[in-house]
Amino acid sequence: MTHEEAATLPLGITTAAMALFRRLPFNLNTTNANQTIVVWGASSSVGLYAVQLAKIIGLRVIGVAGAGCPMAKLAGADVVVDYRQGQTKAQILDALGGEKLKYAIDAVSENGTTLQLASLIDKDTKGAIIVLVLYPSEELPSHIEYPQTSVFSCYGEEQKFGTRTIPASPEDKAFAIKFFDKIEEWLKEGKIKPNKITVVPNGLAGVPEGFRRMREKEVSGEKLVYRISETPGL
Repeated sequence: MTHEEAATLPLGITTAAMALFRRLPFNLNTTNANQTIVVWGASSSVGLYAVQLAKIIGLRVIGVAGAGCPMAKLAGADVVVDYRQGQTKAQILDALGGEKLKYAIDAVSENGTTLQLASLIDKDTKGAIIVLVLYPSEELPSHIEYPQTSVFSCYGEEQKFGTRTIPASPEDKAFAIKFFDKIEEWLKEGKIKPNKITVVPNGLAGVPEGFRRMREKEVSGEKLVYRISETPGL
């Protein structure tokens, strides 16, 4: 693995792991072959790692993506739904084949994606959870829990972001220590593949260009990486 590929791992895969193993009731050593999970944004950085981790523990994965559908399929999703084709809900229900959805990861968490996922979960489904990467920005059905996943709780210290505070979580830190050992094991076994990378020229001086690409929606199914050594004048 190159340094550039390795640079995509920590934030993305740990955020996905916190969603799957700390916000949802799965653990590193359990096989759950008879259960399906939906990952919306399956070609995003967090989504791609969520798909891979879910497959490692035996879950059946329905991924929702757009231009990155081939990436989600390569990551191991059993079914990939292209939201650009419309009728996303109908496609997911068809892929579920009558199974009642209970758990989902929303790796987008904006522009109505969470509401669309919530519409797939029956009101009589007890303990339903949709894990978000962003804080809810809209009114959501009350029969579902919406925890937010973040890498920052792994530090074991309180973290402040504007008016929000992420409390210290010794349990999350203890999990992270075990998980990082697992990452090394899974990487050696080839079970985890890093994100597709695109190196932006000029090192840190290229960061504004990276933000421009993101604002203009030019980044899809890839992770932008900067080589600090290429920074002019460094």
